[in-house]
Amino acid sequence: MKKSLFAALAASLILAACNDPEEEQTWPDGSILWLSGINADTALSWSPYGDVLFFSTYVDGATRLFGTDGLTSPSERTFTGMDEFMGPLGAWNNENGRIVYTALNADSMRSQIRSIAGNDVYVTVHVQDSLLNAFPTYNITGDSILYCCKVTGDWRLYKISGSYTPDSLESPVLQPGFPDGNILRPSYCPDDGTWILFQHRASSSDDWDIMIAHPDGSEQRTLAQSSADDIHPTWGPNDEWIAFSSNRTGNYEIYLADVNNDTLIQLTDDPAMDQYPAWNPDQKWIAFSSDRVSGNWNMDIFAINEPDLP
Repeated sequence: MKKSLFAALAASLILAACNDPEEEQTWPDGSILWLSGINADTALSWSPYGDVLFFSTYVDGATRLFGTDGLTSPSERTFTGMDEFMGPLGAWNNENGRIVYTALNADSMRSQIRSIAGNDVYVTVHVQDSLLNAFPTYNITGDSILYCCKVTGDWRLYKISGSYTPDSLESPVLQPGFPDGNILRPSYCPDDGTWILFQHRASSSDDWDIMIAHPDGSEQRTLAQSSADDIHPTWGPNDEWIAFSSNRTGNYEIYLADVNNDTLIQLTDDPAMDQYPAWNPDQKWIAFSSDRVSGNWNMDIFAINEPDLP
């Protein structure tokens, strides 16, 4: 799908506009408040061309998806009574124009993997069973969906067809070759999909690490390893850098790591909790969630410029 066509889909969601953050309130580390609300805004994910930011927030008794360009009021995209939230990078695919997400029934603790068109609210259910399913992401071509499922106590990787026809339900396939333990928030590298980024821990007593591996699970590597919890990984605009959140300094900050060496950059520095980074694929800045304003997990969306990368 060409960029001009996809831009039209984004424009039908909300008014398309330049979404550079306006410097209204600046923190000492250079972060600015980009979007504030009365509830926690989390699970950030950009459209493929960086003109719409998706996030989840609590409204009318449930968590729902919203999209915004930063200049107009956020537009609600889901309307059920279930808790709905995005996966990481790749949740909005530029080939098929669809957005894949999780819909959780908090009473039964069962969840579905669903998708909607970028310019519509028609829902396709891809996975519907008695299990917990979460963090879906499209592959580069949009013809399959990778997601996490809690089957035997651990979160494991599964793959399902990315078809959005009404009869698209089929049996998910467990992805072999990945490390034992829990795997969350997978996403394909944006250039060619030859690497999968994910969050991993071997057991509940271990720290979370950030890892990459090929789609068949080979050449596994831990990135920016520490004796702390490293969570919420996301790719940068290419396959060379990632962003993630870590409490290695005592509280959660946003970090950048070079995939090919040990270069690590601390991006934010604040006593509050900074999480859910989303690196804009078209402009040189990064959105993230933080409770700097109100505290107590009431997280707003902030923005910070991309530093000079070596």
